[in-house]
Amino acid sequence: MEELPTFTFSILVENRFGVLFNITGLFSSRGYNIERLMVVPDSSEPGLSRITMAARCSPALAEQIVKQLHKQIDVISVEMTDKETSWPTSITKNTATPA
Repeated sequence: MEELPTFTFSILVENRFGVLFNITGLFSSRGYNIERLMVVPDSSEPGLSRITMAARCSPALAEQIVKQLHKQIDVISVEMTDKETSWPTSITKNTATPA
């Protein structure tokens, strides 16, 4: 059996309750496992977050997921790539105040 390609989805969303649940539901309802997931506040616009997720699926399903994501009311924009992207292993925030 041929291995499915990995697609990375970068989704800019309104930072509201239930948005992540709705978006991950699009994948799980189709029986595809999300391999990586990261959510961070958007640095350029308060109240927005960027969801980056990777999943193995067919190109046709990836296109279908993008179309479904665009229909979600809290989704601002969606980008998809099949290129390998680097993911941070940890995120730290320097909260120390200068003396």
